[in-house]
Amino acid sequence: MAVEPTHDRLPCGTDKAELIEHLEAGTRTEHELHCPHCRAVERDHGVLAAAREELAAEEVSAPPRLLGDVMRAVRAEPRSRRTLAVPPHEDGLTRVRETAAARILRLAAEQVSGLSVGRCVIGEETEEGVPVRLTARIEAGAPIPETAEAARRAVRGAGRSQLGWSITRIDVDIADIA
Repeated sequence: MAVEPTHDRLPCGTDKAELIEHLEAGTRTEHELHCPHCRAVERDHGVLAAAREELAAEEVSAPPRLLGDVMRAVRAEPRSRRTLAVPPHEDGLTRVRETAAARILRLAAEQVSGLSVGRCVIGEETEEGVPVRLTARIEAGAPIPETAEAARRAVRGAGRSQLGWSITRIDVDIADIA
């Protein structure tokens, strides 16, 4: 016995796909207007269509500052080829690209509540260590001295633990208030 493909037919024999086409076009037949099976599909389809229209009508947009944050990060990351030494080990020398090191330090500073860092510039290494300059935006109402000091502690800790550096100075330039 061969199995023939079945169409999605309602108990009344109406093809469900055709019924939905008629519903969407507004061209229901006399049968479709009065049949309880067809009307049940109409009710179900109406709920789905209303939900689809509601979703389509919603204005979907990115968070208000997303574009600015992304562009600030892109502009802050010049593609430097400069590499910086990580303290040597007996097995050899390790170097890290400046942009990667800046990213590590910037991410550490951004762990501080109320602060968004746009740029991290690593200065020339001296015998004492490495100077760093952060350009940041602070949230309105956040205390600037305390927030900047928390950022310094975070950057100094990340420099020491992740890069093995002694950071001599960390300047925090507040360029904007959000």
